[in-house]
Amino acid sequence: MKWTKRLRAMAAAVVLTAVLAPAIAVSPASAAVKPSATINNVTASGDVLIRQGTTFVTLTDLKPLGNYVMKYDNQKKQVTIQGDNRTVILAAGSTSMEVNGVKKALPAAPLLHNGKTLIPLRAVAQAFDASVYWNGSLKTAHINKADPDIIADLKSSDLATARNAAAKLPYTSELKKPELDMLPVEMQGVDYYFPKGQSQRFFLVDNDIASYFEIRGGVKYLKWQGKLDYSAKAPANQKLFFLPALKAEIGEQPDTGNWTLANFVFRYPSGVTSYRLLDRGQEWGEGYVELDNRAPGYKGEIVTIPEE
Repeated sequence: MKWTKRLRAMAAAVVLTAVLAPAIAVSPASAAVKPSATINNVTASGDVLIRQGTTFVTLTDLKPLGNYVMKYDNQKKQVTIQGDNRTVILAAGSTSMEVNGVKKALPAAPLLHNGKTLIPLRAVAQAFDASVYWNGSLKTAHINKADPDIIADLKSSDLATARNAAAKLPYTSELKKPELDMLPVEMQGVDYYFPKGQSQRFFLVDNDIASYFEIRGGVKYLKWQGKLDYSAKAPANQKLFFLPALKAEIGEQPDTGNWTLANFVFRYPSGVTSYRLLDRGQEWGEGYVELDNRAPGYKGEIVTIPEE
């Protein structure tokens, strides 16, 4: 779509009235009660079991891993996954799997549960070069594999391209507590804060939740979250000087005291990104860009700041 100046003019009114509009909030707290798994940010909807220290999921729940062909032979109780120039075959009860015809040992055999074959998540993920992270505090397995085009953009020498790729990466939570509940309203936009000249770490502000990510190996890791209080004035000694007042937080704050930040404010209705540079004492380089997501070379809502 092509965003118009008229929509941009409406954005301020939308944001102002958003606090009065009810919406549905999704709480991740319940996911920590029993074992769960997320594959490229999609929470497994089927049964997730832990047996012999191994996490098992259904074949259907593996689909977000990538554009793979997945087949199930009900007679043989056999799973076949094809893609990335490899074929992986597993069978219920077998403690080995085949990867391009080569047998590899499994920590535990696929099993039958409620009429479905559950497969060992880590073994399959590693067979396709996905990252695997087990958050023991929340009993949650995170399996991530970014699209190759995003990984290529992440390595770009163009800062805006690399930052947009960073924002699109799948994420893994390293928090030891469930993520904070978001206020049930829609501000219709997000804010980004990157250290000046960098793309490998950033803050994302969505509604009343601020999240801090660091990037390693094609995955963004959630290191800290804070719940914002827009009705209160931030104390002068607040370390995260660029954020509103905090009324709750989990994780460890990064030390941003000496950071100069590149800030991007994107709003959906108008398709406009406003930008600025700031540190604890001043702001400069303000401007905005009207975006067209149909334009050749469009990478996302994070743009170039000329002064940077």
